[in-house]
Amino acid sequence: LSAGIKALAKRHKMKAFDISDKYWLDVDDNGALKNAKSLLFEKLKKNTDGPVSRILNRPISSKISELLLKTNITPNQISLISFILGFFGALFFYFGNYIYLVIGGLLVQLSSIIDGCDGEVARLKLVETEYGGWFDSVLDRYADAIIIFGMIHGHWLLHNDIIIWTVGFIALMGSFLNSYTADKYDVIFRKRIKVNRMRMGRDVRLFLIFIGALSNQILITLAILAVISNFEAIRRLVVLRFKYA
Repeated sequence: LSAGIKALAKRHKMKAFDISDKYWLDVDDNGALKNAKSLLFEKLKKNTDGPVSRILNRPISSKISELLLKTNITPNQISLISFILGFFGALFFYFGNYIYLVIGGLLVQLSSIIDGCDGEVARLKLVETEYGGWFDSVLDRYADAIIIFGMIHGHWLLHNDIIIWTVGFIALMGSFLNSYTADKYDVIFRKRIKVNRMRMGRDVRLFLIFIGALSNQILITLAILAVISNFEAIRRLVVLRFKYA
């Protein structure tokens, strides 16, 4: 291919083609193929990835995505699998016993990891669509609500502590607002931020739930989520207010 391009260039029959921020690589041996695969998976990282996604989730999800590429599974089906894992995690939370909390926490964290695979597979297969992103986002919101409700009910079932409903509601409200404000915030600041190391996103929220389940501290976990998720939503509002002031 390179030789052909050089020959055409000598005849002045080659034209430049702007690929903007993308890249092109001539793959004609195993070494180049390995390098191309490495570059493709490196491009899966986002500058809006939170710390949990960057350090834990993305390295695992990219390996899973590499296996999923060899199947006929679609990105939307992967989104559905992630939701189902979150649903069953919430179901285990619902009963409140510690062993159920541990299983639920593991399922929720696994759901968080798989949640990254749909977008990765979509980008690698060149089938990324706006609907797919929206579909994934809607399922994430349903999963967030079900998971937090499961935590609330399980704690209330064991401790009959009415305060859990108030704390849980505030945590759920903060979770929704955190996700809602992220859409606008990320679009505006995507080009400015090379790596947002402290981004408070869904990866962090679900990891906190995972840790809270393992440590059997559901009320404290929901209280932490209530504070930091609402604080982050308000912080983004303030930042955007000055942006458009």
